[in-house]
Amino acid sequence: MPVRVIAFEVDDTLWRGQLDENKFGKGRDALPKLEDNLEKIDDYEIRDRSNHKNSITLFRDVPKIIHDIRKRGIKLAIVSSNSSKALCNRALYHYKAYDTDNELKPIISMVVYNELGKDQRAKVESFKQIQEWSQASHKDIVYFDSNPDSKEVQDKLGVKFEQVSRSRGITWDDYRKSVEDHSGGGDPYDTPFYNQPEVGKALGSGKFGTVYESPDDPQSVIKVLKFWTKESRRRFLEIYSIIKKGKPFDPGNNNDDQYILMVAFEIRNLEAVGQLLAPKPEQFTGWLRMTKIAGTRIWKTPLYKKHPFSVSFQEFIKTAFHLAVDEIEDAVKKYGLEHRDAHLANVYFTMDGDQPVKGHLLDWGIAVKMKWDGKYYIRGDDKILWQDSEAGAKYTKEEFRRYWITWMVKTEYEANMKRNAITESDGYNFLKDLDWWFKR
Repeated sequence: MPVRVIAFEVDDTLWRGQLDENKFGKGRDALPKLEDNLEKIDDYEIRDRSNHKNSITLFRDVPKIIHDIRKRGIKLAIVSSNSSKALCNRALYHYKAYDTDNELKPIISMVVYNELGKDQRAKVESFKQIQEWSQASHKDIVYFDSNPDSKEVQDKLGVKFEQVSRSRGITWDDYRKSVEDHSGGGDPYDTPFYNQPEVGKALGSGKFGTVYESPDDPQSVIKVLKFWTKESRRRFLEIYSIIKKGKPFDPGNNNDDQYILMVAFEIRNLEAVGQLLAPKPEQFTGWLRMTKIAGTRIWKTPLYKKHPFSVSFQEFIKTAFHLAVDEIEDAVKKYGLEHRDAHLANVYFTMDGDQPVKGHLLDWGIAVKMKWDGKYYIRGDDKILWQDSEAGAKYTKEEFRRYWITWMVKTEYEANMKRNAITESDGYNFLKDLDWWFKR
């Protein structure tokens, strides 16, 4: 079984030093409320504003570990014999980590079970309570602590106790090894985010995941899903097997199946267009490496900043739309896939001066099977979410281009209405006649 709950002591485990209520907040000009004397110096150090000799330092790997726990869907617990819950809660408020939505949040906001301020002898009772709340077996709970006496929770309850070094605290290697060992020697790919490489700067975040630079390969990027579990992988393999064979899969109103279907589409489509670099689909664990698409975002060009009704903007954007349709058609003929979400955020452009000369499609999560039989583009029966799949629809080359140009113009100008760049009245009047847009 996968780990269900991960718990930590705080002193000499999450941070170096001890938040001692008999020392902190006792200096000159101390504030009346004990926890108000904690002063954040940087992302790692907190000191006593009344006596700077008192401080704690967060161990370096802690934010990364907390983020990984959240991505895996594991419950986070704090079980500590530190007698000052107020001090520790405040410190955990000052210290931050990235949550599943890739937003930096106080660690305390991610704690599900807070058993701070307990006596060392009460830890067994704390874990009994956590087991009752979480409905997890004790053997699926892991506890990290630098105090060897805490092994009592393993001896008496079966909680997996992991002693960490007082000087090092919890490290990424300690954490990762424990989580992977807990799988019991089964399929390592059942471990969420197994073999995930180091990531660099975040490039963008969407509904399902975040894309990062790849420190070891500038020609690729790494996408990490916001949530993935062992059960997610089992269902992914089932759904992927269906759509890989060209059969439709209907997730109905099941949110989990909808999420996994979109992941499966992206993996299938990236592999088909040759942009999936790792891992193999059957070894997917919640992350992927894909080809980095070169080019320029259209909104970073000078002409895009012109008024949406200006001639220069319309001529410029029409060129971009037709280049995007060229790429959609090319992908159908080469790979048998129709990109179904080619708005301007999902197309990079090669520029010649201030003009786009070639488009490059990215974000293949919403793409469906389609073939060109020499006369018609014929859409397959993939069932996608959030828009009509229009399975079986047939288009001549002219009809197909008109279909996509219409969609792109409406998408762009409706976005301008939402941004209040143009009024709805002017926008919808403008969209009544699109004949000019169809001519290159």
